[in-house]
Amino acid sequence: MGERVLFQVVKNDQFSPVVYCHWSGDEARDICERLMIRMGCRSSDLQYTAARLVQECINNDKGNLSFGIWNADRVLTEEDAHGDGGVILIDVSDGLMEFKCMGGYWRDGDSLPERMTYEQLNEKYFYESLNKASA
Repeated sequence: MGERVLFQVVKNDQFSPVVYCHWSGDEARDICERLMIRMGCRSSDLQYTAARLVQECINNDKGNLSFGIWNADRVLTEEDAHGDGGVILIDVSDGLMEFKCMGGYWRDGDSLPERMTYEQLNEKYFYESLNKASA
């Protein structure tokens, strides 16, 4: 029935709409990593992080299926999972993205990107891209 995953961005007592991906559960790690890189020094901004999350999930898909977004009345829990990739909460409360996984085959810290400061992100990804370009 797909590779379903639900994402939600949280910051203290605030939360974003739910982002539903029907075929992206197995890509959740890559989505989270791209989001972390994209947001860089702005990772504590709940609204912009949620908007960029949608961009990363859709990733140039041209169809009209497989992705959804709906308003939430609370922070998601494990019980909200549809199986597969479960629920991934993206906590931006302290300016560093933290990923909490529930109710699916992803587990907290299970191959998801580690928390990094903006400087660490720059060092890891900027220098990696320079090394690839010069190779």
